[in-house]
Amino acid sequence: MQFPGMKFRRSKYTTLIILATLLLSCSMQVIWLRELFSSQQKQLKDDIENMVSASAQSHWFESIASFEKPENLGRARQLFLTPQWEQLRQAFDNMKMNGLISNLTIDRSDDSLSVSMNFRLADTPSTRINNHPGTVNTGMTNDQLREIDSASLAGIKKEIRSRLEEMNIHSEIYENIFTYNMDSLFETSLPPGVVPSYTSKKYIYGIHNHFRYQLSLADINNTVWYRMRYYVASSVLMLILTCAAFYLIVRLLQNVRLYADAKTDFTRNMTHELKTPIATVSVALESIKKYNLINKPETLLKYVDISQHEMRRLDLMVEKALNNDPEKNADVLFQPGLYDVQTGLQNVIDTMQLQLDNTHSTIIFHPSKEPCFVMGDEVHLSNIFYNLIDNAIKYKGKNLALEISCEKEAEAISIAFVDNGPGIRKIYHKNIFERFFRVPSEGDTHDVKGSGLGLYYVKKMVEMHKGTIKIKSEQGKGTTFIITLKSAS
Repeated sequence: MQFPGMKFRRSKYTTLIILATLLLSCSMQVIWLRELFSSQQKQLKDDIENMVSASAQSHWFESIASFEKPENLGRARQLFLTPQWEQLRQAFDNMKMNGLISNLTIDRSDDSLSVSMNFRLADTPSTRINNHPGTVNTGMTNDQLREIDSASLAGIKKEIRSRLEEMNIHSEIYENIFTYNMDSLFETSLPPGVVPSYTSKKYIYGIHNHFRYQLSLADINNTVWYRMRYYVASSVLMLILTCAAFYLIVRLLQNVRLYADAKTDFTRNMTHELKTPIATVSVALESIKKYNLINKPETLLKYVDISQHEMRRLDLMVEKALNNDPEKNADVLFQPGLYDVQTGLQNVIDTMQLQLDNTHSTIIFHPSKEPCFVMGDEVHLSNIFYNLIDNAIKYKGKNLALEISCEKEAEAISIAFVDNGPGIRKIYHKNIFERFFRVPSEGDTHDVKGSGLGLYYVKKMVEMHKGTIKIKSEQGKGTTFIITLKSAS
């Protein structure tokens, strides 16, 4: 036996486990996306840095190529456009030490191009003196060299903008120009107070003043998210599928629990209902024997009618229990034949007259003027009518007023059962034909005993006859069931 508290705790623990799993899954996805974002952001910064470095390096080489009589350009390209040269130049330019004097000279002679990097340590350490690099024997004037530097800077800006477009970076671009020693800012387009999302290193681009170029971008995060779009989409989709899977699992567990509870309730109620007619018949037979009612025909007939009614009710309950799933039960006995609907209805009403009298209920039957014949099974159709009338009596209790009408339409027979019972709320209309479902009276309780198979059996049997059943009901305004069967004539 399971107590309600045990079920509540089990349901509570299941919910907590599912919520914890969902929370853990969401947390893992968020952590993974954060790590991926950091990795992609670093990769993007490295890509931009390499692009800026390559652009400054290539334009610095183009400046050298503009010298008068630039022989050996092929071999010079092999040196000045290599990553090793860039690293060497960066290391030389950034060397810092007190008393260190550095000097870089580019000399274009008649038969060669020489690059000299010199360090000199003073005997007395002092503030570092870093001379500007020198460019000699170019065959060009200082004004011409400055024009080359200006052209080189314009070329760098144009190339960088083009490359940023190719990289899908559409951020605001800021550029800084520093002196060679990086001790002063020569020119900038960065507004005061603006903190860029990315700032590159400083790269030498000229051959006269040897200025340094630096790129700043207002925002690169949008580009990072764009690069991650498929990862983000897959992560969101995975979370959605995980939530959907848990939702379906919870629904399935709830349905399984409800089905198990319904079966338990069915077994309990069915036992109660089976015992009632058996006890009634036993008392009737015992009374006939004890009081020798064979000499009192009227009383004997009354007790026989009671026994017959209870045996009929017992037979219907057994029929419903054995055939609670007609679609899967191959043993259902279905023997269609020509069936008079109105005669069958009248016979069922007559059979239930004793039950109607005991509950002070009345049935008004409105037969059709035309014959109403269908091809159907006499037993199952009679059980359908008996079940609907029995439900009306059971849920009304006392003083039931039930109207039954039979109408012949063009190619169908319509049978309506209209009662003055408590009615059924609309939210239950789609559930009342489900197996084991019973309409609760107040809250989630069931005041009327039943198996929850009656209307399920009715609907399945009507469908086996190729017919339909509909309900029209409102709480407190009675219930109407309409059965439509194909006419045999």
